[in-house]
Amino acid sequence: MTLGETSLAELRREIDAIDDSLHDLLMRRGDVQAQVGRAKAGDGVYIRPGREALVLRRLIARHEGAFPKAALVRIWREIFAAGLSLQGAFSVAVPASAGGTVKTLAVEHFGALTPTHELADPAAVLAAVREGEAAVGVLPMPAPGEGDPWWRRLARDANGPPVIARLPFAAPASRAGEAEALAVGAAPAEDTGDDRSLLTLEAAGEASDAEISTAVTDAGVEPVAWLTAPADNGGGRLHLVETPGLVTDADARLETLAGTAAVADARVLGSYAVPLTAAELA
Repeated sequence: MTLGETSLAELRREIDAIDDSLHDLLMRRGDVQAQVGRAKAGDGVYIRPGREALVLRRLIARHEGAFPKAALVRIWREIFAAGLSLQGAFSVAVPASAGGTVKTLAVEHFGALTPTHELADPAAVLAAVREGEAAVGVLPMPAPGEGDPWWRRLARDANGPPVIARLPFAAPASRAGEAEALAVGAAPAEDTGDDRSLLTLEAAGEASDAEISTAVTDAGVEPVAWLTAPADNGGGRLHLVETPGLVTDADARLETLAGTAAVADARVLGSYAVPLTAAELA
């Protein structure tokens, strides 16, 4: 056997040892996550997108060497999904009407082995999550010009699930500009230090867009994205405003907005941890 062949055999033995160590740690992690599930028996699956984001940001920040960062994220997303499955029944709902892209994003984010149910449309997805038939729903990113956007339906539902994540959380430069989605579900809003919140504002009477914009600025809300949906039989014209930071129902700016002549009601639709950028994954 040549020196080169001996060295290759030694490297393979080292890889086998590393694999055993990784496997040992995964089994240990699974045992701990199963304990979490038993400790929360009866509470259902406890999803924490904010903590997942913090874990991934920390790993990416400490990452060194040749192993691709994007692959690291994919591995940990499967680890997160496996942990959720150990806590109880965990499934995801997606709208068939959105095509296969949303389902692909859901599978990549919530795990290849997580049951993913295709329902007729976003309304069916929201109902499934609200009724507990699915833990999470994944819906297309809101876009301008939609006649009946799903986020308007969610804003009208007092018991609707909040937005909890933006997908994908980590997209390499090769996938820049591809489709995105939002996830909804019963999860606590957690301040990760880099978050975005979604607010819905209902126009009061015939208040103009300019009047509503002024009210938003005067209340101290900084819009980074803005969409408008026409009035429906549930109320007046709705605006979807994305703003930096974590905004909760107790935020005084909501009360300030709802107290203006231009805004009849202001609500939090949810929030999400800002995804990793292509530069951070490079």
